[in-house]
Amino acid sequence: MIVRELIETEEDLIRDMQFVVRTYIRQSDSSITPKEIRSVKDNIFHCYKDILEFHKDILLKNFQQLAKDPAKIGTLFLRLKSDFNNHSRYCQNLPKALAILDENSDVAEYFNVCFFGC
Repeated sequence: MIVRELIETEEDLIRDMQFVVRTYIRQSDSSITPKEIRSVKDNIFHCYKDILEFHKDILLKNFQQLAKDPAKIGTLFLRLKSDFNNHSRYCQNLPKALAILDENSDVAEYFNVCFFGC
């Protein structure tokens, strides 16, 4: 049951992260997106796609493979320890990303509008 919950939680996280990519990041890449938004996109979403790919292509698949051998999950985390470095980088960058949104109301408003139908 615990492994099933790990898998379901990971699937939920991936779905939520894919929503962010579809709703915000891809829209920010569009040629019709104002240059001001495109210029700060990488600072706001630092490592985000890499983290999503890690969860989708590595962590979830390993959880699924270990479902019948849950005793190996601890070893999996130890083996993948360095793969979590992007999570640390993302968290370290978060104050910078929030400052960009706080200091530039046009950028913040753009992403608010995207959420409701960009």
